[in-house]
Amino acid sequence: MENSRNPSHLGSKGYVIVLVVGLITSLGFSMVYTIVSAYAVDIGSTLSTAGLVSGIFSISALVLRPFSGLLSDRYNKKKVFVLSTLAIAAAFLGYSVSSNIPLLVFFRMFHGAAFALNGTASIALISELVPKQRLAEGLGYFGVSQMISRIVGPSIGASIQAISSYNILFYIITLLHLIALAILLLLPYEKHSDLHSEKNQRAAFSDLVALEVLVYAAVGGVFSLGNGVVNSFLVLMGNERAIASISLYFVLNASTVAVARFFAGRQADQRSITLIVNAALFCSAAAMLLLGFAQSLLPVAVAAVFMGVGLAGGQVSLQAECIRTVDEKKSGVAASTFYIGADVGNGVGPILGGAISSAFSFGTMFLSISALLGVTFLVFNAYQRRGAKTGAGLSRVS
Repeated sequence: MENSRNPSHLGSKGYVIVLVVGLITSLGFSMVYTIVSAYAVDIGSTLSTAGLVSGIFSISALVLRPFSGLLSDRYNKKKVFVLSTLAIAAAFLGYSVSSNIPLLVFFRMFHGAAFALNGTASIALISELVPKQRLAEGLGYFGVSQMISRIVGPSIGASIQAISSYNILFYIITLLHLIALAILLLLPYEKHSDLHSEKNQRAAFSDLVALEVLVYAAVGGVFSLGNGVVNSFLVLMGNERAIASISLYFVLNASTVAVARFFAGRQADQRSITLIVNAALFCSAAAMLLLGFAQSLLPVAVAAVFMGVGLAGGQVSLQAECIRTVDEKKSGVAASTFYIGADVGNGVGPILGGAISSAFSFGTMFLSISALLGVTFLVFNAYQRRGAKTGAGLSRVS
């Protein structure tokens, strides 16, 4: 077995396998994400119901997220990863036989739950398959693969559907996940019996949510909140202000995140969490300020780069710190707690942004999010100083 958090390099067989399987599951998600609403309409849904079909995935994922950490911690992580990957394949096969909306909703919910479990299990596995001192770097490279899949996935999915059919697309994605399963069976992993002796005990709240990393998860959620606001309202702001080609933001932002993650993980391993997160909060707040006052494409483009650097550095460093902070046997719940913060941020962002922009303006909305990032900076630093004084947490707070 690859010993816990102690292989000699990130190119270990187990890590590469998890990376490849994670890429495939993320690619499959991305290939249907932008067309599932159209598929719902194609089989008889109204536009409003099509929105429900699309959104129910995230709701299902959020509901299962705490339990995904519990399952990953108490049971063999490889088996959890295998079963969740198989469940995702079954969900895509289910899409192909969904001739009515209730059946499609069921498989969307099933997919969301399996995807949440799969994501948590993959991060928990990575936490065991890479050295602890290089955890952020390992997570950073994993994040790059996820970002690449989400950049190319929608266009690949739309292209396949356009030249064939929805069902052919679903069959192809199912086949990809079966290939991922075959690869995953090669993963050299044995469960740690000493880490799973509590699997028959009743679950406590601390087995579902890692209370000791809630602040880190909440800060990560603020990054996701800001990103959700931009994704939901930037195009509308561009139309209102007559900024041509504003979609360039998304290309620059995604490219920056992908590139920055290559370096952010290593920096997060070598430098203090406080320094990295402060820099990320500054970059994200600056991006929101630029968008709040932008009247042309140039500040929007600069904001895209700043936001990309902030997201890459902030999220990978916080995710790694969540796992480092807890005992090894709680790596799964630490990963799921971080994801809960991201899920809540992604959900609250558009709602909050919509309320502010409706009552005031898009400019006020972006400036408000910048202010929220400033408040987060103060809260995070107060928490870090408190941890340094009390001796709580890790020594990487200065």
